[in-house]
Amino acid sequence: MKKLIGVLAVASLGVALAGCGNQNTQSSSNTAKTNSEASSNQNTTTNNTSSSSESHHDSSLWNNQKNEQLASFMQKWGPTMHQSYEQYDGQNELKVSTGITYPDGLSKELVEGQSGLIGWAPSGKGDYEYNVVAIYNHDGTEPPLPNRITYFFAFHNGKPVVLVDQSNNGDPDCHPTTNTDLESNFERIANQ
Repeated sequence: MKKLIGVLAVASLGVALAGCGNQNTQSSSNTAKTNSEASSNQNTTTNNTSSSSESHHDSSLWNNQKNEQLASFMQKWGPTMHQSYEQYDGQNELKVSTGITYPDGLSKELVEGQSGLIGWAPSGKGDYEYNVVAIYNHDGTEPPLPNRITYFFAFHNGKPVVLVDQSNNGDPDCHPTTNTDLESNFERIANQ
């Protein structure tokens, strides 16, 4: 009888342990399933986030339509100043009477005496303090020669600004224009 009780005890212990093993396996299976669902939900959330950020990604400050509006404005505005302006077309360098060519010359251009602040960035977003989207130049014909008026239409901290350079010797050095008509029209076009 003692032998039978011992065998039954061992058998029941085996059944109990087998049941615990199945429970652990089932628990592991549930955990894996839960982790898989969480991962799937996380991927869906990530995909939704990237989709929404992609739809807002094209937030350039400047585009071809604005560039055309600026060109139209400059064609009308130049004659009111008794000047004609040549535009940098984005492909062929713009050479000014002092011998500088743009946009490459922007690397030598100072902004109020400081170097390395200005550069060409057609979208308005770039690595510079002043991200230039358009360049217009007027070469003067009256002495002292050479003389020029070069406007840089740029974005500074995301805001439109017009810089002007009239230097004719030494380092090229630009500063914000005092022409409020030019400044306000560029701002109007940029903010459309």
